[in-house]
Amino acid sequence: MDTELRGASTPDVERLLTALADQDFLGQLLERRGRARELALEGGDVKLDWVDGVEHALNHSEWLEALADEAVSLLERGIRRVIWSGMGGSVQTVYTLQRLGLLDSPGLSIRPLDSTDPAALNRLLCELAQREHLHREDRELPAAAVRELLSDTAMIGVSMGMTSEEPITHLTWFDELLVEHRIPNPQEHIEVMTLPGSFLDAFAERRGARRVPIQLDGANHTAGRMSAPATRVFLRPAALMFAAQGLNRTEVTEYLRTLLRECQSSYGVSYATTATERYALTLAHPYLRLGAFVASEAKARRRNKTVLICPPAWRGVAPWIEQLVEESLGKNGKGWLVFYDQSIKALASRDDCIFLDLAAGGEPALSVAEREALDETERPLLQLGFSVNSRGSGDPKFAAVAGLFANWKLAVWAFGYLHDIVVAGQPGVEAYKAYARELRDARTPIPFDVGPDDGGKTTVDVRALEDSGAWTSLEEQLRQRYRSAAGDAPATLAAALRGALRCGIRYLDLTFNGEITEDVRGALEEARRTIGFQALRLPVKLRCGPSDYHSTEQSEIDGPAELLSVRIVALEHEKPIAGVYPDRFLLAQARGTWQAMWDARRHVVMVTLPTYRSAGQELHRLFTAAAMLLA
Repeated sequence: MDTELRGASTPDVERLLTALADQDFLGQLLERRGRARELALEGGDVKLDWVDGVEHALNHSEWLEALADEAVSLLERGIRRVIWSGMGGSVQTVYTLQRLGLLDSPGLSIRPLDSTDPAALNRLLCELAQREHLHREDRELPAAAVRELLSDTAMIGVSMGMTSEEPITHLTWFDELLVEHRIPNPQEHIEVMTLPGSFLDAFAERRGARRVPIQLDGANHTAGRMSAPATRVFLRPAALMFAAQGLNRTEVTEYLRTLLRECQSSYGVSYATTATERYALTLAHPYLRLGAFVASEAKARRRNKTVLICPPAWRGVAPWIEQLVEESLGKNGKGWLVFYDQSIKALASRDDCIFLDLAAGGEPALSVAEREALDETERPLLQLGFSVNSRGSGDPKFAAVAGLFANWKLAVWAFGYLHDIVVAGQPGVEAYKAYARELRDARTPIPFDVGPDDGGKTTVDVRALEDSGAWTSLEEQLRQRYRSAAGDAPATLAAALRGALRCGIRYLDLTFNGEITEDVRGALEEARRTIGFQALRLPVKLRCGPSDYHSTEQSEIDGPAELLSVRIVALEHEKPIAGVYPDRFLLAQARGTWQAMWDARRHVVMVTLPTYRSAGQELHRLFTAAAMLLA
């Protein structure tokens, strides 16, 4: 095995690994039996096909040949751009590949899409137009340019959940554009990959769209966040990029086979192993050791937070790891929390954090100053070294990231097994989805706490905090500490942060609902530094809705009750530069998630901004003033 974990050897970890080996944990996963089977049940279905999916693919050449044929055929139809529409695990893998620089070539570009903000569609169209050197000014595209883009662009809608509707909105928008611009054979530009009977499946049937199974064998026993690397969620983009190099069907098939062989070699778990071999592998596997170490620290010392330290070239895998861990394990007040892009120095003194250095190619990402800060506080520091090389499957990052996708699931399942957490399913997110659908389909405006006197102002709604008991009296705190009154947005936010901190808050999230511009990101980053790291000494997540409601919301609403979530939304948004795509679903999702958090008695604040255009400036003013009050 080409992976090594350092710093995770303790008597308690050895005891837990021995317990996993004695109970044949790997055998339970492979044979779908015992307690592992019980923790994999979702609606009566056993979601464990990820365990031996790579090995099954290697044993069925016809599956790989079908992938190669799909990829080459799509390019032979003249497609040069693919928009991959999905949410959560259906699209996070594609984002990871994009962030690693693996989805752009002269012959093909694959772009993920997981937003219901019209600005995201505008940005996507403008990026594609710029890539093709088509005329564009001030985010406007002439009809001729839109038609030229559509002529060789396809959209693949993906959903591994039964109730995800965002891809339906994207496909509807795209399909109507194809018709409006009279693109020949529009059915050749749309495909769907989803579960039978899902909302997206029903949509595809009504539209007559081509449907392709997600699992290579046509079954449906894999959760979306565990779909890489053994399903089309990973293998289809890989096959497309291999075909875009000019490879024929046979060559693409061999590239895929080599990629999966290297992945399986790194993974090591096989249904061909004996009980004795599984026992030895359990004791030696670095990712099972990682899961056992975090499980031990979470139980014994409440260290349930892992801070990832990533080399710049590999920072793109961090959101995928975060989603896998938190959507799987944030259940019934339990869980394992993942953070990245944090200040190591600011968090070094915290006793609830484990620091994990992802050493790509064996080279540590931790700086000398950061290591010294951790050495002074004697906080747990692990180093996970993994190989980055390939013997013939294209860019070596493909094989390396496939190995990460396969192996991290073992760490998650070890933690879940040792903490008795049902790893399958995401029950915590269904309430917000129901609220969002109800609000979107109602004939009344989306309700936010914005009165007639608040027009054109930034507001901070803290009703959920008052109900959860984060403070006894907002007015008293505002008057005594800040000499202010209700309606003063910065003072209200500062009071919310102080009140929640007294209630045991141990991390923050700042969630912006919509496409994040450079100005908005700058304001969020500054708030993370001044409010989170400097004033409160807390780890801070920066999130984007609705995409992250499919990535970390399960943990936020049902996992460790340790966070204050600041949800942010503008009340007016951009208009689409092509086609029809209203912002009502985005507003409904923002309001629905806040309401679901309130129902769950979680600490949540809703910030409303007057317009999307001024969002960056408004947030900068809000956070700067709140940070000064906290200081």
